[in-house]
Amino acid sequence: MATLFSTLPSSPIQHRKIPCNSCPIKCCHEKANHNSPIIDENGFPEKNLLSNPRGSKPPRPRRIILVRHGQSQGNVDECVYTRVADPKVMLTQQGISEAEECGEEIRRMVEKDGNSDWKVYFYVSPYKRSLETLRNLAKPFERSRIAGVREEPRLREQDFGNFQDQEQMKIQKAARKLYGRFFYRFPNGESAADVYDRITATWRAKPRHEFGDSFTWSHT
Repeated sequence: MATLFSTLPSSPIQHRKIPCNSCPIKCCHEKANHNSPIIDENGFPEKNLLSNPRGSKPPRPRRIILVRHGQSQGNVDECVYTRVADPKVMLTQQGISEAEECGEEIRRMVEKDGNSDWKVYFYVSPYKRSLETLRNLAKPFERSRIAGVREEPRLREQDFGNFQDQEQMKIQKAARKLYGRFFYRFPNGESAADVYDRITATWRAKPRHEFGDSFTWSHT
């Protein structure tokens, strides 16, 4: 189910432009259509930061909100992973509803600050269930309230291998319990330590254009 956590930022975050595919969610460097909630390049205030004098600090978000995707097909039936690639696993109808409710809660959280000109900035995993979560989570936000969106592959789910054999996964998870959850690396996949490394790299790399009243991470 969709869940969120709010925290104050303590370290800078990586900011990258990732080419967008056909997903209705558009990256900030692409022109958004009239009905899209994402503002277009000409209205993107972060461009002005390039002309800031050397030594001036870029804007920092008031808070960082961590969001987990809504209920997915894989949450309901783990057999899905044996026939559907992990990045293509979709949300269930319940997951869509959870994402919408989460968006409404985020808006209430931000509005409590009493700042009338607030904006939100989204970082999202390119996995389908994360993009679907963001698409529905963003519904309560007008176009003018969204400072930007970035797809960030390093926010993706831990890689447990390619198509997952259920019997082999039982064996691997039992071995992980003996070896240690943090350092055990799945065959053709990752350990939790690998995930920690890439997330830490994303967090620590200094964004030159970090911008927005609230900064939301959506992982898979």
